[in-house]
Amino acid sequence: MSTRNAALALLCLAAATAGAASDEPAASAVTKRPRPRVAVALSGGGARGIAHIGALRALEEAGIPVDAIAANSMGAVVGGIYATGKSAGELEEIVRSMDWSSLFSGRPDRRTLPVARRADRYGSTAGISVDWKKIRLPGGLVAEHRINRFLIEYLSPAGYEAGEEFDRLPIRFRAVATDLGSGEPVVMGQGDLARAVRASMSIPIVFPPVDWEGLRLVDGLVVDNLPIDVAKVFGAGVVVAIDIGSPPLEASDYESALGVASRVNELLTRRRYRDFETQADVLVRPDLGAHSTTDYSGFDELIEQGHAATMAQVPAIRESLAKAGITDLAPRLRGPRGPRLEGTPIREVAVEGTDRVTDRLVRHSFNIPVGPGYLMQRGLRAFDKIDATGLLERTWMEFEPAGDGVKIVLRAKEAAPNRAEVGLGYSEWEKARGSIRLRNQNTLGFGEQLELLLAASDAETLRQLSLRSDRLFVSGLGYRATGYALTDKPRYFGDEGSETNRAKFVRDGVEVALRSSLERWGLVEAGARFGRVRTRQQVGVALPEASDQVGALLGSVVVDTLDDLPWPEHGQRLALRGEWSLDGLGADRKYWRLAAEGRLGQQVAKRLTLQVDALAGLAGDDVPAYDWYRVGGTELLPGYRHEELKGACTLAGAVSLRYRLLGQLRVVARAGAGNVFAGTGDITLDGLRWGVGTGLYHPSPIGPVALELGVRDGGRTVVSLAIGWH
Repeated sequence: MSTRNAALALLCLAAATAGAASDEPAASAVTKRPRPRVAVALSGGGARGIAHIGALRALEEAGIPVDAIAANSMGAVVGGIYATGKSAGELEEIVRSMDWSSLFSGRPDRRTLPVARRADRYGSTAGISVDWKKIRLPGGLVAEHRINRFLIEYLSPAGYEAGEEFDRLPIRFRAVATDLGSGEPVVMGQGDLARAVRASMSIPIVFPPVDWEGLRLVDGLVVDNLPIDVAKVFGAGVVVAIDIGSPPLEASDYESALGVASRVNELLTRRRYRDFETQADVLVRPDLGAHSTTDYSGFDELIEQGHAATMAQVPAIRESLAKAGITDLAPRLRGPRGPRLEGTPIREVAVEGTDRVTDRLVRHSFNIPVGPGYLMQRGLRAFDKIDATGLLERTWMEFEPAGDGVKIVLRAKEAAPNRAEVGLGYSEWEKARGSIRLRNQNTLGFGEQLELLLAASDAETLRQLSLRSDRLFVSGLGYRATGYALTDKPRYFGDEGSETNRAKFVRDGVEVALRSSLERWGLVEAGARFGRVRTRQQVGVALPEASDQVGALLGSVVVDTLDDLPWPEHGQRLALRGEWSLDGLGADRKYWRLAAEGRLGQQVAKRLTLQVDALAGLAGDDVPAYDWYRVGGTELLPGYRHEELKGACTLAGAVSLRYRLLGQLRVVARAGAGNVFAGTGDITLDGLRWGVGTGLYHPSPIGPVALELGVRDGGRTVVSLAIGWH
């Protein structure tokens, strides 16, 4: 059992033993509508809740109308979207379009971050936030922005149109949560629909609690995971309860103390809604086996099991309808609609909850203009931009009527000004690697970020201090200033591919650059580097002792829409980088380098992803060994060790296919070709070397884990293991 599940079990055990949910909750005021014929209660259960889609589809196919829904947690997510008027097919399409594992991963979607802030090389394993006087612990283990964004996109428009009255939705709806203060259930039937569902699915410890009308709410699983009692309040002719619950524990699962706590929690939770099971006219319990609540794969089977179990109960539902004297099962017309959110003129944009971070600074990123009609996709982009600044710990976007238009409210909680992060990793070429990152946000009050990075492995030792900002005098123009001390230790190999030793290049200096971001997909940068590189003579490496003064102009253009850098499934990345070492800037060596790197990720079938990589590097004049291109490794040339080939120019490319086997586990097959050359005139396709490889990959919480076997021309093999971000 995972630490997260164990902590959740202990907290739920404490809440359940307090006897917090003994009274039936009251419903909010009900808008005048005909009596519901069928009310459905949907339980929570994490990923298992996807089975609710199949259950709702079965009711549609059987011509059984759903007039009201009471739901908890994932049941509230599925039921809430369905209540907005979506069909089961549309609901399934929405759910399938989301990467649920990433949604609950806690890592931000890199596509929402400015290209300049995508720290792919030194991803953190863990971190803490620090105010000036104390450590600030997070409200939950998982960052909530991505799930908040999802709920706002699919629920806020319907909630706004219903005037925040859930009885005015196409299907009446109630979401259930738990009040942390009293331990009592809270039934939400009015207010911000998206926020209500967010509160219902706020798993203790995993997600931060939600503030709601002076209460602090968490997932309703603590007190009412299957809200049959709430469904009864609708006064429907027939109540159908769909229980997808949690996978049953085996005896071996509760041999430990934590396992016993989890088992007791399961028993108490089930005892809670077994008291109400007899109140349901029909109970549907799909056979989902041991499917984990955190396994967001196998949607086909989950949906089919929900569908099959509900279809089996259709005769019982029809019998209950007949007993209730209900014969009219035709769809009912929806009542008068309120104003639509999409296209409504924006009359005001307000920011609430900030102090140290000024409204002006927030509005620079949350740049929704007053006057034009609101467009959800533009609003979400602004929502992503303000989250990507790192200035705010939590954000939420609400919509309120304002005369003939809408008022948009950004509710925020400021992030702690300081943060410390550690990163751990392992690879065949670096061996163990560790990093420490100390960061201060909003250093000068204009959104700057001051950062100290320390990293060490067999391949390098790095100390780096940087100051960067997205704004310098005018909007759209930013800067970075970096001081560094880097000991670079690339491996050198003999003709047979055996390692002889590591070289040692000691680099220190400063880089300054102006930069301009192109929305969320691009970056243009121009600057200069000054410093020194000392080459240390090493046994087995034919490089003499040397010391070179550095003075160079730098320029780069990056276009990046990849969802993940090392293992993308969507998007592309193209980086053009140029460097001109000039004696007029104090350089001892005069030379130039120009490199183009490309990567494409494309899902070509349901479980199959294509990845294409390419590298072209040119150089001229007196290029030193420490600035040669380094080629080899699983990504471009399987079968060759990382950085095994070195030269002034290079040409390389690779194609790989990844197939998702089970859960998030993928199998990968690669083929690549490439080589290095002494000069541009020496580049030929005939001189390329090749290799193929295969292996396994899994995107773990501490970073990608990959094990691959590569075979090169000539038959030599290399086994590579990588853990973490590299």
